[in-house]
Amino acid sequence: MTTALQKPATLLEAICSSLLNGARYNPGDTVAPVAVLWTDADGQWQSVVEQLRGIMPELLTLGEYIPQARTGPAIWLKCVIEPSVRKEKFPELQWSDDAVPVIYMPGVSRQSLRAVEECPDGLKPLVELQYRGTVWTQKNGKDWTVLAFLISDDGGLGLDVAEDRHTLQAIRGSLSKLAVKPVKQLEGKRLEAEDFDRLMIGDTTRDLLRWLSDPKGVREELDSGTWSAFRNRCHQDYGFNPDTDGEIVGGERLGIREGAWYGVWQRFEESPALYPGVPELLRRSKPSGRLIFKPDSWPDENEFMEDALRVALIGMGVMKPDEARLQLEQLEKTHGMRRSWVWARLGMSPLANALECLAVLAKSTKMPLGGDSVDAMAKVYAEGGYLADDATLRALACVKSAEDAAALQTAIRCIYLPWLEDTTKQFQQCETVKSLPPAEQREDIKVGAGECILFVDGLRFDIGRRLAAMAGERNMEVSAAWGWASLPTVTATAKPATSPIAGRLRGGHMKEDFCPELKETGAQLSTDRFRGLLSDAGFQMLGSAETGEPLLQDARGWTEYGEFDRLGHNLQAKMAALIDDQLDLLLERVQGLLEAGWKRVRVMTDHGWLL
Repeated sequence: MTTALQKPATLLEAICSSLLNGARYNPGDTVAPVAVLWTDADGQWQSVVEQLRGIMPELLTLGEYIPQARTGPAIWLKCVIEPSVRKEKFPELQWSDDAVPVIYMPGVSRQSLRAVEECPDGLKPLVELQYRGTVWTQKNGKDWTVLAFLISDDGGLGLDVAEDRHTLQAIRGSLSKLAVKPVKQLEGKRLEAEDFDRLMIGDTTRDLLRWLSDPKGVREELDSGTWSAFRNRCHQDYGFNPDTDGEIVGGERLGIREGAWYGVWQRFEESPALYPGVPELLRRSKPSGRLIFKPDSWPDENEFMEDALRVALIGMGVMKPDEARLQLEQLEKTHGMRRSWVWARLGMSPLANALECLAVLAKSTKMPLGGDSVDAMAKVYAEGGYLADDATLRALACVKSAEDAAALQTAIRCIYLPWLEDTTKQFQQCETVKSLPPAEQREDIKVGAGECILFVDGLRFDIGRRLAAMAGERNMEVSAAWGWASLPTVTATAKPATSPIAGRLRGGHMKEDFCPELKETGAQLSTDRFRGLLSDAGFQMLGSAETGEPLLQDARGWTEYGEFDRLGHNLQAKMAALIDDQLDLLLERVQGLLEAGWKRVRVMTDHGWLL
């Protein structure tokens, strides 16, 4: 199963991805930024802004008042980023409610925003947005120039580009063409002025796909000379005349992909999002009355198979678990190939993607979790049994629509719930033979100098394993261990029991809130007392964004992250789609602590949230 984001295929996609990353925030610590400010003192990026707007409807531009072009003065921009104002006064400006508006500011530098007193009056309405929002800049705080974005290994494309005057001029002159050039065709070589100049000569394959996606728009964009050159290249390279053959013939040839058209199809597969009109053209261009040898060319074939898969999953509601597993095995043989189709990249095959996870779930739940003791069962779970839980969450994360979610949940319940019930009964039987060890028999947590504990409320074991894998991918040195949670497994009880001051506490007389007591006084453990005990034990208590003083002698720290528990209880199954983003934020917190000077960050948890 793969959940990692794919590397941007073009400069345009990389800019979009970088801007979206600039809008990310931790919902547990901060409110959403109201806008991302994109300052561009020299106006270097202007030639790609309209291209970018095609995939980012939330992109606005500081300039003349032309609402239909998403352009206007500062005071208009400040108003239109407010959802209520936009929906009431400018219904033509539509974008997703969870999208953060991006304001492109040609001719404005980051420094001019900072110098409030010297800022021009026409710009002042936007100055405060840098505090309620964020500014798209390099890590050093400087504006992103085109060259910096191309060569940077930290947030950019990491290309090898000459920096002489002629090359810089060629880059700016070819930027609109460079924006949609596949990045992999630019990698592995020294890029100089000649390489960028060559982009202006023409890329017939790209231009043909652009025309197929938007025939009328591209024709109006090209002057008569450029159109004539384009038509001649199409005729020579592809045996196709856009004037006389038209887009329907072009769409049919693209889908059949014979001869030179196979290369056009490959180019479409590389960056399908750049050509949003092609799927609908292929629907209209699909040949009738002939055998379809390449079903992956036609989006309606994929949609038909998605519908069939949805019906099959719903049908599992009346099956026995073993029958459903055999059904999933057969469905995987039929539909698994669709994950490699271009339509999966465009988000049009969610159930085919989820099916990969269901296949893992089916395999992991063939037998109840084994073991003749609670420790043996825990060992089996830690060594692979958790994959059933992991596969369930990954499957749920694949779908968005209610009908897909209902079909998926039907299949999951058929094979997952019986496994959970059998496993629970086995665990209860083992526990009656030998009970779980009481908290008093567990060793206190030993925390060395220079170590910071990052307590994560509700981090499930399977998600913890995913966290460890993601940390390893970031070249962090990772080790993992597990222990029994204290009963009852609620935060009030289990968090103190996993902390370094557990030895000073006792249970047994807990009230309805399940808080333990201090052994010395019998006082109930409150949040303030808990923090006080940690502080008395020599721990620095760090806020969610603080890094403390790791370089002090015998420095030890405690900080917390509570989003998994909160979101898990509030969102239930919908939380599955947010897990990877939350893990990214958690790893950024770990990275920040390490970069601040902590020698080791120990991520600890108390219990897992339940679906």
